[in-house]
Amino acid sequence: RGVPTPCRPGAATNIIFGLALGYKSVVLPVFILAGIIFGSHRLAGMYGISLAALGMLATLATCLTIDVYGPVCDNAGGIAE
Repeated sequence: RGVPTPCRPGAATNIIFGLALGYKSVVLPVFILAGIIFGSHRLAGMYGISLAALGMLATLATCLTIDVYGPVCDNAGGIAE
């Protein structure tokens, strides 16, 4: 609801406000990841941090597949039409 008001003066305030909203949306995930890393270090030292990192990287293949599959389907749909 508060987006149109700061965007009225011009494009620069629109860009700055958009960046601020984007940064605001990642505050909670950053604190959660920091908590996971701190907890894994307290429980198992550097080995715990490496396990936490591998656990986070385990979803990488799924995320990349989803990112790549969308444009491929869009192109195939365009060719089929």
